[in-house]
Amino acid sequence: MTQKSIGLLTVTFLNLGLVTANSAEAITFNLHWTGQTLGYQLKGSFSYNENQVNGDGIVRQEDLTSFDIAFIDPNGNIFKEFFDNHLTSSDFNFNFDTNTKQILQTGEWNEPNGISIGGMRTQGVNFFSKPDPVADLFPNDNDPSPHVHLTDWASEFPNLPEGFTRGARPHLDVAFFTRTRAEVLDDPNAGEELGQRLIATQVPESTGIWGLGILGLSSLWVRKR
Repeated sequence: MTQKSIGLLTVTFLNLGLVTANSAEAITFNLHWTGQTLGYQLKGSFSYNENQVNGDGIVRQEDLTSFDIAFIDPNGNIFKEFFDNHLTSSDFNFNFDTNTKQILQTGEWNEPNGISIGGMRTQGVNFFSKPDPVADLFPNDNDPSPHVHLTDWASEFPNLPEGFTRGARPHLDVAFFTRTRAEVLDDPNAGEELGQRLIATQVPESTGIWGLGILGLSSLWVRKR
């Protein structure tokens, strides 16, 4: 297995022209998520024009100028990449609040406060939100338990371990925002960490083309199959 930079870096460097040429308008954020059960990761970046954001301050699919992501297995290998994902999937749903700098992901996958990125649901590797408990996972709590899933719907990668098998179907990984790892795995010794939301971190505009390139390289360098 050889090491090479993630394909996303190529797209990131191409997008740098937009960032440096018109820094007053172009905003870029890095993306990161780590699964709660096996440690799968999602890494990537998205950009939008700050002068074209609607009055509510929410960046949605039509506002994006780029959206590139990669899914990474527990061993650090990229197993699926999506470039300009906002243009390539009919199930794509992404909503970013510019006021709070948070990605909306507590609602249903196809709602304005939910998320669905990657491949198409039921057909590809998909990262999506779901607000309700799965298969009475927590029967003593009647409140919704917002969480996200990473699912290989079509078993495109049958050799990857599945970190969450309870419920309607197996998932590669999940993250319950209000539940500990011990609760999710039904294992008192599993740990008290809450599940992580998909996090957006703004890329400083002042870093310029070389600084941003180094930032992308340091954060997205992984082993690729």
